[in-house]
Amino acid sequence: MSAYHIIGDQDTVLGYRFAGVSGTVANTPEQAREAFAEATRETKDGVLLITEAVEDMLQEQVTAYRLKASPPYLTVVEDIWGKRGKRRSLQDLIFEAVGIRIVEEK
Repeated sequence: MSAYHIIGDQDTVLGYRFAGVSGTVANTPEQAREAFAEATRETKDGVLLITEAVEDMLQEQVTAYRLKASPPYLTVVEDIWGKRGKRRSLQDLIFEAVGIRIVEEK
């Protein structure tokens, strides 16, 4: 695996390949599990990019891997269809956790 590797749908992986990023196409949960296991096993440095769809397929594995906090570091990116709408902004998460706004609302 190069410094960056992406796991996602065919179109997203192709787009990243144009930018020089290696990738693995995963359309099913089984393909995603195999690609994730291989990518995390083969390298101990770099960044592993996964699409939101792959994250949804591998929810438990992604959470467990993040808790290890070891390379390759995991980042979730949008696929070609854009955001799935489930993510909240950092400001909203801080407000929920601490009860204060760090940025003035407009």
